[in-house]
Amino acid sequence: MKRVTLIIRQREVSRFFPRGLQLALEDVASVIDAIKAADLEIRRRVGGFPVEKCKSLLQMVYHPHEERFYRQVAIHAHVGSEPVNVREETAAPLPDGTTVILIPEDGCQTDWEEPV
Repeated sequence: MKRVTLIIRQREVSRFFPRGLQLALEDVASVIDAIKAADLEIRRRVGGFPVEKCKSLLQMVYHPHEERFYRQVAIHAHVGSEPVNVREETAAPLPDGTTVILIPEDGCQTDWEEPV
């Protein structure tokens, strides 16, 4: 097992989790697995996903058919001072102690994509 911190900079979500989510994940877990685990914890503690137009955090940030993050999503991950490339390598296992900062909307100054 490894520990991953997921900080979500989305008003409706971060008001419930201002310090982020501390997740215990399998050793082979990727950033997508971390987001899925966060969705389970959000549903458990909030009773549903608090952003009206989306069913889950994963739906809000990840294009399932193209297997990539939407262009407007900003995502940064690091272990200590070392960056982890989670945008390009979404299936790669996260190192233990990774902190992921996720900004679902308005994190990048690019064209907007509607979540699928």
